Amino acid sequence: MRESTIRFAWREPKPIEEFETGVCLHGHTMYSEECLWFLPRYLRSVPGLSQLSTYYQSAPRSVDFARAWWTPPLSPASALRLEREQMTGLGLRPIVSLTDHDKIDAGLALGVTENDCDTPLSVEWTVPYERAIFHLGVHNIPRTAAREWMDAMTEYTAAPDENALPAILDEFARVPDLLIVLNHPFWQEEGVTEDQQLSGLERILGECGHWLQALELNGTRRWKENADTLELANALSLPVISGGDRHACEPAACINLTHARSFVEFVAEIHDGQSQILFLPQYREPMAQRLLEAMRDILADYPEYPGRERWQDRIFYRGDDGVARTLAQVWQGRGPRLLHAAVGIVHLAAGAGLRPALRWILSEQGESGS
Repeated sequence: MRESTIRFAWREPKPIEEFETGVCLHGHTMYSEECLWFLPRYLRSVPGLSQLSTYYQSAPRSVDFARAWWTPPLSPASALRLEREQMTGLGLRPIVSLTDHDKIDAGLALGVTENDCDTPLSVEWTVPYERAIFHLGVHNIPRTAAREWMDAMTEYTAAPDENALPAILDEFARVPDLLIVLNHPFWQEEGVTEDQQLSGLERILGECGHWLQALELNGTRRWKENADTLELANALSLPVISGGDRHACEPAACINLTHARSFVEFVAEIHDGQSQILFLPQYREPMAQRLLEAMRDILADYPEYPGRERWQDRIFYRGDDGVARTLAQVWQGRGPRLLHAAVGIVHLAAGAGLRPALRWILSEQGESGS
């Protein structure tokens, strides 16, 4: 019997009382590369920053945001500790599956000191399909096959061949302890229209749905989108699982609850169609506010990370010569004053003292899960 149960921490007095373990899926570390071409669209909703975005796009030497990307601030060990501390604070035994974009460096590094039972080797794989782009969470990759699998995934992402995807997924699914998840299925990459996303989604489900084992409810997406995912999962008779999708320093806004004592046992539950998801209080905060707080974390200084202390060290731009350099290298210590002022605005706006005022300005309510 397939059954996915969704719980909300603000509705139930003791939502975790009967469970022993929390599972955090889909979190990012310093190894993920996050493109900045979406940034102008998001900044248009932030007072004081929308004008800055317009200026840099229309200036004589305009900034091509498609050439820029940033890397999340947390190291693998720090990301693991953040998620573990949230779950142990809830009284749960933590299992954490970190999934950087198209890279397994974090999992390989943690594998030296951590047990695979609690920290599986996983990735968020970018899968272009038709005119859409999807992201598959591939969890618990066998370490003996990790490099070979990543080579296959990287080759597909760089030169997509839709006819080759079923064979890749079929090989993966032959590993009984693997979990293959379609992450945020309705989320659109920049430049992908809604019609293209829905057309691609229909086709990938029709041709590859046999190998997908769950759909993701995402802790950084609005409830309307998650509700659509839940409806789709019900139509496909697939379980849903949680996906925190943390990029900054806010711990996952949703986790799975289970009695499993290892990730392999948890995978067996999902394969049987049993999933218990808990949305945590931070999910209820307005998304615009959470975005600002994430930007504050991204633009903060981290002296504990030599070479990556400043935000200028973690944002990259590919020049006309094709070489990617950090903003610190591009500016050579002379960053634009206007941009530094904007960073100050982000830190001020994301502060707790201005939260009620910002919520009123944005006229936005939190996510209720209804």
